[in-house]
Amino acid sequence: MIVAERTRPTVKTLKAAAAQVQKGLAGIPIACLTLITYLFLFTPILVLIVFSFNASKSMAVWNGFTLDWYKTLLRDRYILQALRNSVIVGVTSATISTTIGTITALVLVRRRFPGKELFSTLMLSPLVLPEIVIGVAFLVFMVFLNIKLGFFTLITGHVVLTIPYSTLIVRASASGLDISLEEAAADLGANPWKVFRHITLPLLIPGVLTAFLLTFTISFDDFVISMFTAGVGTTTLPLRIFSMLKLGITPEINALGSLLILLNLVMIIAVGGQQLRKLMGGEAVG
Repeated sequence: MIVAERTRPTVKTLKAAAAQVQKGLAGIPIACLTLITYLFLFTPILVLIVFSFNASKSMAVWNGFTLDWYKTLLRDRYILQALRNSVIVGVTSATISTTIGTITALVLVRRRFPGKELFSTLMLSPLVLPEIVIGVAFLVFMVFLNIKLGFFTLITGHVVLTIPYSTLIVRASASGLDISLEEAAADLGANPWKVFRHITLPLLIPGVLTAFLLTFTISFDDFVISMFTAGVGTTTLPLRIFSMLKLGITPEINALGSLLILLNLVMIIAVGGQQLRKLMGGEAVG
C-alpha cells in the first residue's frame, strides 16, 4: 500500500511532464511538424503507387518494373462491373441528394414555418448516427416492405446517407446570398422561376457543385451502407475490393488504387482550375 502511494503520479508531476512535452514541441519549427504530418499521410499512398508497378506479387520484395497488373486489372470483368455499378450509384445518388439538399437548404434559409428547428435537426440526424445503425435499419425497412435488394435500395440508402452533407453545404452558400438581387429581378417583372433560374441558381452553383462532388465521393467510397443494401449484380467497387482482400493484397489492388488516385487528382485539377479561371477573370474585370 505504501509503495503504491509513493509511485502514484501526483498532479504536480503530471503538470511538470506536460510542461516538458510542450517545451520540447516548442523547439520544433511548425514547418517541420507540418512536413512530418504530410509525410505520415501521403507515404502509404506513395508506397501503394510504387508497388503497383512491381513485377512480383509480394508486397515486401521489389522484382522490377512492369505494367502487367494494370493490364490484368483492365481485363478483370468483375472489377469493371463493380466500377460501373459504383459510378451509376454515385452519380444518381449525388444528383438526387444534391437536388433535395438544395431545395431543403433554400426552404430552411428563406422560409419560416412551425417546427423548423426540429425539421433541421432531423435532416442532420444521419450525421450523428453510426452508419451501421442506418444500414441495419434501412435493410429491415426494405425487408418489411418486401422490396428486393438492388440498385433501388442501394441508391436510396446512399441518398439517405448523403442528403445531410448536401443540405449543410448549400445552406451555407444560400445564407450568404444577397436577397436584394432577387428582389430587383422580381421588381423588373421576372416571375419566381426566372428569378431562381437566372439569379439564385447561378449564385449557388459553387455550393451546389461542391455538394455534388462531396456526395458523389461519399457514395462512391461507401462500404457499410452498400453492404446492407446491395443485391445480386449490384456489387460496388468497395465491396469487390473487400472480397479481393480476403485472398491477400496483390499489385492488382494497388493498380486499382493508383487509378482512383489519378482520377481524384484530375477532378481536383479540373474543378480547381475552373474556379481559378473564374477568380482571375473577376480580378481582371475589377
